[in-house]
Amino acid sequence: MPQRAEKKTPPIMIKVAVVGLGFMGQTHFGCYKNNPLAEVVAVGDSNPAKLESGAKVEGNIGSNDALDLSGVKTTTDIESLLADPEIELIDFSLPTRDHAKWTIAALNAGKHVLCEKPMAWTTEECDAVIEAQEKSGKYLLIGHCLRFWPQYVKAQELIASGELGEVLYARFFRAGGAPTWSGWLMNGALSGGAVLDMHVHDVDTALWWFGKPDSIQTTGVTHKGLPIKVDTAWQYDSGPQVQIHGGWDSNGGGFTMGFELTGTRNSLVWDSSKGDAMQLFGQDGERSIDVSSDSAYQLEIDYLLECIDKGELPSRITPQTSRLSVEMAREELKQLGFEV
Repeated sequence: MPQRAEKKTPPIMIKVAVVGLGFMGQTHFGCYKNNPLAEVVAVGDSNPAKLESGAKVEGNIGSNDALDLSGVKTTTDIESLLADPEIELIDFSLPTRDHAKWTIAALNAGKHVLCEKPMAWTTEECDAVIEAQEKSGKYLLIGHCLRFWPQYVKAQELIASGELGEVLYARFFRAGGAPTWSGWLMNGALSGGAVLDMHVHDVDTALWWFGKPDSIQTTGVTHKGLPIKVDTAWQYDSGPQVQIHGGWDSNGGGFTMGFELTGTRNSLVWDSSKGDAMQLFGQDGERSIDVSSDSAYQLEIDYLLECIDKGELPSRITPQTSRLSVEMAREELKQLGFEV
């Protein structure tokens, strides 16, 4: 059961500040606006141009509606948001290098925090974040959105129910064009490249479904100081063989993601380029499994707001599981020869 924390008394709305108005920050902004438990009272970004209504950013899964910041405080001074007593929850979508710094500062200031993945740049920073959360007693959720993505949630349910039998093999893939919509993503010293920015999604999912591997072997490509391609094999003494592929294609190309699971009873396949439905294969033939088209980002934010409203610390994603994702991704980077 989730730990209990302070209980809000409805119908008071949770006052939110969104910091970092790139593609993901704008996505989160819209999600809060859609939830009656939240009121976005402030936004912050180091770039004043992004603090204007009408700003719009492209991303790897499309584009957002133009921002409407009517009635919302705007600032380039993030420290001022930490000091604002009206703000209860701060949502950070910042360069990876800044995650730990601002998460710790916000927790120490008595704010709840949603921070985009990964939790931090290093496991040492993760430990400092966890310590700050435990001391503050505030809510912390790291944005590992695949734990809310309908296809991944349904696949986990099928694994847990035994519908697939014993899972013998799992393959994850995630690839697309280089993320030129945010300049810092193409700076390996700020983002960790495709491994810490994108591939970490599937690292977290593999940990969620199968736990920590006994060993890993990683190959890939680092170009001009930027990890752009990664292929990693996870070995379990008692568990499936897991292959995870991820990468950015500097020459462009559409974004795709998905997985393949081979079990002793059935196999399950999903490829985002072929639609929302998953395919289940087995002795009884093939059938499609339809899933919800709900936004994982909306579900993620709805979940955090509900946890705050009910007084339950988040359990679907914990600081400890988020730390483990960083630990595994950093080991993969080490095997690629990327050390910053």
